[in-house]
Amino acid sequence: MELRIPAEVVATIRAHAASSAPEECAGFLLGHPEGGDRVVVGSRPARNAEPRMRDVRYTIDPRDTLAVEREVREATDRVVGFYHSHPRGPPEPSALDRQRAWPWYVYVILAPAGPEPFGLTAWSFVGETAPFEGVPVRVV
Repeated sequence: MELRIPAEVVATIRAHAASSAPEECAGFLLGHPEGGDRVVVGSRPARNAEPRMRDVRYTIDPRDTLAVEREVREATDRVVGFYHSHPRGPPEPSALDRQRAWPWYVYVILAPAGPEPFGLTAWSFVGETAPFEGVPVRVV
């Protein structure tokens, strides 16, 4: 699998991560599958509804989930993944990320470590007993 994501979307989700720091941010990646790849065409931010420890946890506000589900119900694109930030790094899935992950989706993690502010990595969830697998990212 490869994640193809427009530079404009990368800029948007990086800005969301930067403006939310030191708390984690989260959002939806909209697009479509193409073969085994995921092609992103847009993103939607979500509010962090986590009641505590927001600097190391996020919970997507259910109202945001409903709004995105309504939006894509009649569209050709759909939710192909999610993004969230790790303001204190590392840019890899945590144990909590594993508990919340679903197969098929791609998970983008933004972290300040790296050559760019809030560099990003992408991951797919293989299963409960397997590790996340890194997904190559192609910015288009």
